[in-house]
Parts: sequence; C-alpha cells; structure tokens
Amino acid sequence: MSIIIGFGEHSDEVLQRAYRSYANERGAIRAHAADKRELLRQYDVPGMETAAAICFWGRSGSLLLASYLDGHDDVVMLPMLTSAGIYPFFREYDALSLWEKLIAYPVYSDMKWLESTFFKGDFAIAAADYYAAVHALFETYGVMPAAWQATRRRFFQFLHVAYAVALGRRPANPRPMMIFAPHLTDDVLAANFNEDFPGGRFIHTIRDPISAIDSWFERLMFLQIGVATGHRPDLASWYLNPAYGTMQSILDCDCAHSGMETLTRAVRFEDLHLAPAATMRRLAEWLGISYHPCLLDSTFNGAPYRVESGGVGWIGPKPANARRRSKNLNFADRLMIFAVLHENFVAWNYPSRSIMHRRWVRAGIIAVFWLIPMKMEWSNACAVVRFQALPSLRSGRFGFACGVPVFLLKSRLRMMRLIARGTRERLSGDRHLLKPV
Repeated sequence: MSIIIGFGEHSDEVLQRAYRSYANERGAIRAHAADKRELLRQYDVPGMETAAAICFWGRSGSLLLASYLDGHDDVVMLPMLTSAGIYPFFREYDALSLWEKLIAYPVYSDMKWLESTFFKGDFAIAAADYYAAVHALFETYGVMPAAWQATRRRFFQFLHVAYAVALGRRPANPRPMMIFAPHLTDDVLAANFNEDFPGGRFIHTIRDPISAIDSWFERLMFLQIGVATGHRPDLASWYLNPAYGTMQSILDCDCAHSGMETLTRAVRFEDLHLAPAATMRRLAEWLGISYHPCLLDSTFNGAPYRVESGGVGWIGPKPANARRRSKNLNFADRLMIFAVLHENFVAWNYPSRSIMHRRWVRAGIIAVFWLIPMKMEWSNACAVVRFQALPSLRSGRFGFACGVPVFLLKSRLRMMRLIARGTRERLSGDRHLLKPV
C-alpha cells in the first residue's frame, strides 16, 4: 500500500522537508516492509493505555532519568527531546491526516528541538526504517474509520510504536508503557496528556534548591545567548532575562500539575547519582513495571548516553555531581533561598540551616535581602549590556540599546514581585510540594 500524502506542494517548510525526506527513502522502504510488518504484530497498538510523563524542576536530571528507562523491555520511548513537541505539533498541524502527521513529525521535532534529532546524531534511527514502520501501521490500521484515526491519543500511540518498530524493539508484552518526556512543566500539556491517558503518571525530577537555581540559571544563560538568538543576541527583539526565568521556573514548578497530585511523584537528582539502584527499584514499583538491572544503564536507543561538562565526559551516575553548587549565587542569595524555599528543603530532605525553622527568622531575612539584586541579576545585566546594548549601539540600533536601563529596572521590580508571591504562598502553607518516590 502507498501512503497518501497531500502536502507535497505545501509552502510550509516543515512539510516541504518532510515530503523530500520521505520521497528520498521510497526505494529503501520496500526493502524493510516485511520485517516491520512482522515486528508490528508483537504490539497491540490501540490497547496501549499506560503512559508516564517526565518533567524537570530546573536542571535536575530528567534526561538522565529517561536514559535509565530506555532499555527496559516493557517500555517504549523516544530519546532525548524528540517527544517534547508531540502536543504542540498536533495543535499546529491538526488538519493533516494521521499518516501525514507521522511522516511530518520527525522533521518538525528536528527543527524545533535542535539538540536532539530523529535521523541524525548519536541516537539516530534510519529514516527508511521509520517510514517502513509507518507503512506497516498503515497496512494494519488504514482501514479503520477516519474519526478513529484522527484523535490525538492515536497519534501519540502510533508515533511511539512507529519509533520502536523502526528501532527493532520487541516488547515484553503487547502493551508496553509509553514514556513521554516533555521535560518542561506545562499545565495545558499535562491536562492534554491526562485526557488522552487517564491515570497516566507524572515523574518530576528535583534537586537541592541551591544547586537547581545555580545550574538552571547557567543553562538558561547559555540557551538565551546562543540557541534562542541564533548566537546574535544583539539582533534579538527582546532582552536576555535568564535570572527572572530561573526564579519563575523554580518558584512555579515545585508542585504537581493541577489535579494530578495522586498521579505524581518526584525523583531526586542526587539519588540518581548516589543511589540509582534503590531509586529505580522504587520508581519501577510505583510505575508498575518489573525491576531489572537494565534500569541502571544510561542509554538512548541502546547507545550509551554520554554527558560532557568542562571537557570531561561520563556515562551514568557521577557522585561528584550530587554536591551542592552555587557559583552563580553569593552568600546573601543562598540565605534568601534557604528562607524562601525552606519547605522544599524540609519536604525533600535537603540540608538547610537550622535557624530557618523559625518562621519569623525566614520572614526577616527575606524582608532584608528581597531589596538587594541577586548575583544572577547582576550577571544578567552585564550580559545584556555586553551582548546586546553595546553591539546595538555600534550597529545603529539606538532605540533598542537605550531601552536597556528601563528593562533592567522593570526586571528588578518583577523579580521582587515574584519572590514576594512565592514567599506568601510558602509562609501561608498554601503550596503543596512534590512528593519524592
């Protein structure tokens, strides 16, 4: 059978690239067809109803956790960030048929999430294998009514199975669990996921709050200066603001999605490095999958997931990473974080200062240091001047450059308001924090 693709002449760049990619593999697809059909028989695709989503709190090991789950034979998943675009893609390209969506999604994912791709890089699958898997799905389920095919749930199931079949994965049972890794904490996405898979689980990775803020600021600074601006922040239409973005994410994303409390557990970053076996055993029990030593292997698509920092690379747990880090925070910053996020330190069993157990002490510390810009804010201001204001002056973008002082003042006021709100929620006891597994 041939897949009907109606977007061959479409002006959309994603669809153009997807059509060319598929057309280039037509000859090779036929060579893989029989193998993919045979493998697909091992899956009960419509019956796959168990799923879990992985989200992060700052930079807290969500990719490492996903890599531990990769090799389990009762799990199917897409590696790295390749599943992050499923729900945005479905909304944006809703008019496409199921089969057109399956053909177009890999290109969409590659263009939107540049750090991880389907057909290139360390964890690539062969395009011909993937398209042959889509053909096998089409041959099996193409006769089903259009309304049955058109649902978001069906696209989610078929995409995961197409990927697993392309990879050659044979499941332990016909209905393996689908691990979805959006990483970002988003209430709308979570509601969509829960609607598609009622009872689906949410796993949030968490970290020592001092380290989480320090590391996430560093990551956001890198992304905003580089990836988000095409390495030309001086040409951006907006100013860099990773300091505010860091605190907003930390203060807003330390609890379960609305209404999902009973379906949610957290996994500590430090436990993934210091006690991976015990941690993955508890997680496997909560997810309802068997514990197996493969849950200690850090892989994607069966290939080792290698992490590199400062010119040093490693695979899997690295105990040194569990140490508290704070190079982007000074003493005053740390003191205020201990005060604002005291409940986080206690609920998640992270060491804090004993004096913080007194609410009046925490309130006093926040009242004093709330007025003083954090070290992150000073670093943020320096980056805006260095990478945006001065280059803009030299290139004649005077309006953009002259707007920097007003932006920095507004950012300070916004940060003060954000911290005040976060403090009020926590001192009043209205914040229901994530519960570690």
